[in-house]
Formats: sequence, C-alpha cells, structure tokens
Amino acid sequence: MKTVGIIAEYNPFHKGHAYQLRKAKELSGADFAVIVMSGDFVQRGCPALTDKYLRAEMALCSGADLVLELPVSYATGSAETFARGAVAVLEELGCVDALCFGSETGDLDSLWRYARLFEEEPPLYRETLQSYLKQGVSFPAARSRAAEEYWNSAERILPCSADDADCRRAAAILDSPNNILGVEYLRALLHKSSRMKPLTIRREAAGYHELTLDTAMASASAIRHAVAGFGRETLPLEAAAQLPKESAVLLAQALQRNETLSWNDFSPQLFYRLLTDSQEELAAMQDVGEELAVRICKNRLTFTSAESFADRIKTRQVTHTRVTRALCHILLGLSQKKLEERREADYPVYLRALGFRKSAGELLSAVKRESASPLLVKTADAAKILSEEQRALFEQDVAAAHLYEAAKTLKTGKALANEYTRTPVILP
Repeated sequence: MKTVGIIAEYNPFHKGHAYQLRKAKELSGADFAVIVMSGDFVQRGCPALTDKYLRAEMALCSGADLVLELPVSYATGSAETFARGAVAVLEELGCVDALCFGSETGDLDSLWRYARLFEEEPPLYRETLQSYLKQGVSFPAARSRAAEEYWNSAERILPCSADDADCRRAAAILDSPNNILGVEYLRALLHKSSRMKPLTIRREAAGYHELTLDTAMASASAIRHAVAGFGRETLPLEAAAQLPKESAVLLAQALQRNETLSWNDFSPQLFYRLLTDSQEELAAMQDVGEELAVRICKNRLTFTSAESFADRIKTRQVTHTRVTRALCHILLGLSQKKLEERREADYPVYLRALGFRKSAGELLSAVKRESASPLLVKTADAAKILSEEQRALFEQDVAAAHLYEAAKTLKTGKALANEYTRTPVILP
C-alpha cells in the first residue's frame, strides 16, 4: 500500500484541485490520498466560503480517501507556520509515502534550492535580510532581495550554476504564492528529516489572485468572487462550470440555504473584540505585535466592516494579507505566546477526521497501526484519547467552528450546529 499526502484549503474544491488529486496519485503510484485541510478559517486570514465538512465532502467525492483537519492556529498562520503544522500532521500518521503540492514553476530543483537557503540561513544571506528589514522593507520583499543578492555573490556557499535564471531572479520564484508554500513544505521536510518524497505539479489553473472565469481552470479566488457578486442565492453557471459536478451541487445547495460566509459576516464579532481588548491584549495576539496594535487602536473607532478596516490599516511594510491574518487571530483569540510555545515544541498536532471513504479501510487500518497519535473520529472521545496539548488544539478548533457556525446562524436563523456532536462525512 502506498499513500500520498496533499495539503489544501479547497475553498472551494474546483477542477484544478481535482486535476492535482488525480495527478498526485498517478505520479506517486499511491493507492490512497490523505488530505490535510484547513478548517473553517483559512491561511489568508478569512473564513472559508463553506464549512469544513462540506469542503471535506467535495474532496471525498473527487478521489480523496481521508480528510484531516489542520489545527486553526496553524491553518491561519504564515506560510511557514501553515506548512510546518500541515507536514507535522502527515508525519504523525506514519504511513504517508509522498507529499504532492502544486507550484507555479513545476520545477522541484528550484524550490529545493530556496528551501535549503532559508532553512540553513548562511551568514551572508541572514545579514542581508536583516539589513532590508531594518530599512522597513516588508518581509516577503526583503527575503526575495536577500536571496537574489546571495545567489549573485561570489561568497555564496550553497551551489548555484552560473546560467541558472532562478538563482539570478529570486522574484521569479518567490513572488508566486504556491511556489512560496512549496518552498515552505520542503523546508518542513528538511526540518523533520522526513522520509516523505516531495512531488510538485505545475499549476494548470489560473493565477492565485486572478478573478476571471474564462479559463480552463479558474482560481478559487475567481469562483468566490463570482459567487459573492451573484448575490449568494444561486450558483452562477460560469462558476459551476469550474467545479466538478459533485462540488457544484454541494455549493449550490449551500447557497440556497444561505450558508456561505465572507469576512464581513464576522464584522460585529470582530468590532466587539477591537473595542473591548486593550492595546496590550491586541498586541499579544498571533501575528499582531505592538506596532500593528497601536495602529489598530488609533483607527478602531472608524470601523465599518472587516474588509474595509483591513484596507484602512495596511501599510507599505504591513501587507493586506498580514493585516487580515492578524485580525483573524484577534477574532479567534489566538495568542502569539502559545504559538511560540508550540513552535519550540516542534508543532504538536492531533489527528482529527473530517471525513473518509469506507473503501479506504486498508488506509484507516494503517493509520491505526502506524500513527503516533490516535485518530479522533468521535469528538466525545477527545477527553479520553488526546494529550493535554492535543486537547488544547482541539478546543481551539471547536471554538473556531462554533464562531463560524454562530455567524451562519445569524444569517439563516437555524440553530447552531454543535461541534461536539458532529460526525465525519463518510462516503462509500
């Protein structure tokens, strides 16, 4: 038996995801595919369009065999945090042979080069990076410039051939979101000395931020944009055409039930936190810090919506994504101190099934036999089978799910779905 792991958000699950899932099994020769998926809140610091169970069902309908939840503290973190947490989940399983991810470049060697550079941090690179950061350059730009200068330096230690364009133009790799995540996945594998074989598939879908639907495989951003612009009652035909049939049906049903959510659906809850938390309390939240907390406090009385407030407080040095992620952590009450403790402990995780296929019995048996932690299927078992730290992660995920469901309740008038009594999606 061979198993391939995929790290994803599926927000929503579209034809590009289906292509990757199919190619991942093909390239790895895997019998089963395990997905580590963000829960109700995603890496760019926003709520997912639909809840985690619906997105897990979409994945299972298109060939996934087991879907596990990535703890919310990692799922909403930086690219490094997201990758370290997700790889830790796959490592915990003990039976995953390969990690497959999409990238804009499709060139594993190029991604490995940057992964080694950022993980080893040679003195020349580190000094250059710090110099740019002290000048007020944002971290992504500073890292890209420092990498380019390192590869162009005669003093470099790490290998780079003279005719290698990627070594000469760091932006060609580091300005693309899936390349960045790919580099971080490889760094996590290096850090773990993992036996998992990395595989990358060139991204065939439209660009991550591209909002047009007139391509063979549109981005998830374009699909979300189309859904929002259509009034959230009916799935536009052009958006439906970008989804596998089962995903289109599930998303259409969610729209009809008025159960899709956006960042602005959490505006009242976020505004309350911004008004009632002190500057010190805000600064202690994950990815916030003193400088951003000061800016939030100076502007909080101008708040009208979550999205407009993020636009208001972003700066040249603090990107929009960084701001939305910080606001998300304030909303969820996720502390920076706790994240640092978990980072020091090498990203502890637990295994929680959001869904699986009955036909994957061999995989589930292997997980039971090989995993370092028990697989949580019934939430009622959490207190019995999880360690203290794992229960803390679980409780954060429950709180995030209840916050998500509360926003849904306010939209629909339906009773809140109790996370403690929900069960995984099970397909034949």
